[in-house]
Formats: sequence, C-alpha cells, structure tokens
Amino acid sequence: MKVYTTDRSNDRSEPERIKVGVADHAVAHAGSTLVTSGLGSCVGIALTDVDAGVAGLAHAMLPAASAEAEAGAHGDGTRTRGNDTNSDVWKYVDTAVPALAREVVDAGADRARIEARVAGGSAMFEFESSAGAVGERNVAATREALEAHSIPLVATDVGGDYGRSLRLDVETAELSIRRAHGETHVI
Repeated sequence: MKVYTTDRSNDRSEPERIKVGVADHAVAHAGSTLVTSGLGSCVGIALTDVDAGVAGLAHAMLPAASAEAEAGAHGDGTRTRGNDTNSDVWKYVDTAVPALAREVVDAGADRARIEARVAGGSAMFEFESSAGAVGERNVAATREALEAHSIPLVATDVGGDYGRSLRLDVETAELSIRRAHGETHVI
C-alpha cells in the first residue's frame, strides 16, 4: 500500500481532489474529494465513516474473478492508493469490498460506523452472458459482498442505460452522481 501525504496547511479553501481510475481505489480524510468517471456497467463503491472523517472509493469492473472467465472477457491529507502488484483486487467487486473496508479502517474509521453508497451497474450494451448483464451482476455482487461484511448499504443509484461520474465528499459522505444525460443526483 502506498501512502501519499499532502501539506494543505496553507490552503483549506478547496478540497483536495483525488482521482480514482478504473479497477482502482483511494482512501482519504475530510478535506478531500474522491472522484471517478466512466462508470457504465462498472460500480462505484463508497465506504464512509463521517465521525472519523474517513472515506474510500473503489471503481470495480466485474463481479468476481470467475465472472471474467465466464464472460470470456478479460482531514490530514493522508490517503492510500492501490498499486500495480495487487491491481486485480480492485477489478472485482468481491475482492474490492473487503479490501476497501480494511483500508478505511486502517485509515481511522470505526468498523461499526462504516456505511456504503453504490452507483453504476448500467446496461450499456446489448450483450449478455447466460448469467445476465454485467451491470446487474456487479450490483448484485456488491450487495452480497456488503451484506457478507456487515456493511449497511444506505443509498444507491444503479441500473439504467447511461454512464455516470461520481464525486464523494469525504467530510459529509455525500456522493454526487452526474449522469451522462446531464442530470445530477446526490445520495
């Protein structure tokens, strides 16, 4: 795990903006904003503890490693970020959820206060496997993983046939979703 620290003592007016790529994640403290874009069938999973001022955001592509084979597809400014040696962890929902929960706790969150917000899981293409559309399977896998790890899912913006971009305010835990057709929704 890499740790990045930014000295923001001179400028508290604008939150630090941390970009999360596809099959990636970031964990940050209050005073930061986590963003990701290009969510189609992928899911954005936000885990937050407002009292601790800690949140994490993962951008997962597929429900589980076995799903890839089936489809024939392939505060203080401190934050942590994935690296190339374990990037597959962030590619799959079933491994991203527990890994993100661990990193959020390691950053200071209380395990009992962590809440989840989820967005994405669109049906972007007409292609479906016998197991169903990837977006639907990603949403179902996310719900299952959160339940298995006793993390309450407090809000969702899932499904549809449009892309999304996310902006997570670490301090308030508000997840702002900008939909491809221009509408913005906050959960």
